[in-house]
Amino acid sequence: MAVEPLRIADREFSSRLILGTGKFSSPEMMRDALEASGAELVTVALRRANLSGEKDPFANILEYIDRDNFLLLPNTSGAMNADEAVRLARLAAVAGLPKWIKLEIHPDPRYLLPDPVETLAAAEQLVNEGFTVLPYINADPVIAKRLQEAGCA
Repeated sequence: MAVEPLRIADREFSSRLILGTGKFSSPEMMRDALEASGAELVTVALRRANLSGEKDPFANILEYIDRDNFLLLPNTSGAMNADEAVRLARLAAVAGLPKWIKLEIHPDPRYLLPDPVETLAAAEQLVNEGFTVLPYINADPVIAKRLQEAGCA
């Protein structure tokens, strides 16, 4: 049985697996795991990425991700409110990363519970600026509907 491609915004993916880049023992281990996974979409925490353009084998995980095979999905992990998340997304775009963003706003770093009010505010602004927004939320059909109406992917 053929599997339908996953469509997000204007892109099709043959894999439904989305991998993150955290928790690997080394950048080489991350690279090897990504390549073996078959995933095509990879999340990258902006606070872990060196966006300066300088080669730094100890600080830049982006140098270990083949951009011809993976779409980078920067995430705003660590943002405490909409303003911080929007600033991080803009920074990623200016640094040359795709205008796709995994929108994460969780003001309590202990529990990492997403803030639906701030997420909606940031999503509306980012969608208006041309970003493809994939919001991180709890299983809440009301906020999901509002985010869909705002134009989230």
